[in-house]
Amino acid sequence: MVIRKTAVTVAALALAWLVPLATHPLHLDAVLPLLVLAGAAAIQRGATSLVDRIVTAAGQLFGAACVFGLAITLWPGHLHPTLIAGIALSALVLIAAATNRMPEMPRMRKDALLATAVAVTSLVALVPYAARDLGGRLGLPLAGEDISRHFLLFDVIGRTGGYLFMRPEALRPFVPDAELTGIANYPQGLHFSYAVLDRFVRSSGHNAAPATAVDVMVWLLVGTYLLLCLAILWAARRIAGPGATTARLVPVLAVVAAWLVLGDPVTVLSRGYPNELAGLACAAVLTGLVARPLTRRGEQTATVALLLVGVSFTYALFLPYAGIIAALWAVRARLWRHWWAWVTAVAVGALAAIGPLTAATASSGDQLLLNGTARIVDRPATALLVALAAAGLVATRSPRLKAARFALATAGVMAVGLGAYQIATLGRPVYYFDKLLHLLIVVALCTLGAAARFRFKATAAVAVPVALFMLVAGGEWHTTPVAPGVKLALGKDRGSPEAARDALLIARMFPDGGNAVNVDLMGSPWRNWSGTLGAAALQGRYRQFPGWSGLLYPGGKGGTMDDLDRLVANSPVTVRFFLHDPAASLLVVDTDHPSRPAVRPGQPLPVAFGDPAAPSNIEAARALAAKYPTKVQLVYATPANP
Repeated sequence: MVIRKTAVTVAALALAWLVPLATHPLHLDAVLPLLVLAGAAAIQRGATSLVDRIVTAAGQLFGAACVFGLAITLWPGHLHPTLIAGIALSALVLIAAATNRMPEMPRMRKDALLATAVAVTSLVALVPYAARDLGGRLGLPLAGEDISRHFLLFDVIGRTGGYLFMRPEALRPFVPDAELTGIANYPQGLHFSYAVLDRFVRSSGHNAAPATAVDVMVWLLVGTYLLLCLAILWAARRIAGPGATTARLVPVLAVVAAWLVLGDPVTVLSRGYPNELAGLACAAVLTGLVARPLTRRGEQTATVALLLVGVSFTYALFLPYAGIIAALWAVRARLWRHWWAWVTAVAVGALAAIGPLTAATASSGDQLLLNGTARIVDRPATALLVALAAAGLVATRSPRLKAARFALATAGVMAVGLGAYQIATLGRPVYYFDKLLHLLIVVALCTLGAAARFRFKATAAVAVPVALFMLVAGGEWHTTPVAPGVKLALGKDRGSPEAARDALLIARMFPDGGNAVNVDLMGSPWRNWSGTLGAAALQGRYRQFPGWSGLLYPGGKGGTMDDLDRLVANSPVTVRFFLHDPAASLLVVDTDHPSRPAVRPGQPLPVAFGDPAAPSNIEAARALAAKYPTKVQLVYATPANP
């Protein structure tokens, strides 16, 4: 028997390397992540149904990938798909052999309703992105600005083969010295995972051209949102319990699905916050597993531990919530009685501390008071959702739902506490308060599964008006016509597609920047600013962008011809101006008293945004080219059409 087991293990280990060696020359490496996920799901025992195994395995693999990144950063093989897949599959084989878990088919529990809800939300979320060209897809998150730095981390991790907080000097050629510490220490678990998946998608061991790389990243961003939808719907179904009938589940999952595609969660996607999406997904899976743990204690412990690491390596703001509810489960499971639990706690504590410690290095002392570009959360809708979830949890009075009640209360207290602190300090809640409201929304959607214990007529009577309530309006006080998801689907939420197309055009013409800072002056102010930022990130030339940001930023004082002249004179590299529209202007005569067209709030800025007495963009660029003939280049470009 021992000989047979050894022979099977050796054969499986051989296949773990032979399969990746075969797929790479055939350009079929994209199947390997699916094979790893299938293998991880096949050796689960604490979760018996197919969907339970898939969600649990996905959470485990993401946390493990974050930890693996620490070792791979020092690994000379870097991110080659054959090596990574071989290691991952070998690890699964060894775990199965050590635990005597031969891969087996999961129990095919009938859960067509959950599958339908996931399929519908996925389809609704995919259509707005599939219907757009690359410029249109990239333009959505580019309006939020942060996506440029997310791409920068994704790109440089791909170039260097590992975490940048472990070797920040590798980032220095790509970012300004003043921003090196902040960007290098930003949580990078998801960027590392994206860089690895990029290799599998393209069956390549190297970075792609800028347009190809950013296209892959945008689709990975969309995929992260779809995984968040799966995690929330699964958690709601799990908290509903095995006794919930299809009839009782229909209105509950309908409300959850409607909230995902219509409400605030979809804005996290459209504004381009991949780290937050991943952190929310880990929090959702953790909520479901704390409310209804896996049947195997060791498997539950490993999954909770890896989810904590996943939250730490993606969005440390959510780590207190994750740590508190994980501690609740550990206490209720009486893990303190086992020596291995203490060893696990020390190891997880050390790994989970990496995210907050690096984030603290990257942050200012008043980080929680900073403002940002996230859309303000719909306050009345969030209050309604929390009230519905709380009512369902309280009315059922089931002892099994104590952990779910505790999870909702914890998320609520965190949001209220930060909001009170910000109001006391600033007079109003800002950015990170809305991020904690996103967490509260996700936890409320998960715990809404408790309402499936009510009769169909009761829940349906609530679900229909709630779904209509979400459909007809959105905004901070639910006063903006139609929901955010509807605007996205109808193309009303456009982002900055023209800026994205400019950035792609510039990057295609000069993939590595052409040893110059490339400045977009082709059109309107926001288009020029976002286009220059996007091109700098795609070309790996972000180091030169901040110096130009103040002059280009439409919300600032602007700049004079003398300011533009100084930027050119002090630039360490060639300045390449991209020009197109003769009417485009941004310069002013007096920055203290800028004369600009009056624009109503919410309306697009005109192409001729500068002072009529100041030179237009083309006039200013030509004057500088005449003054600095060896340092200034002019490119008369034709912007790409959708």
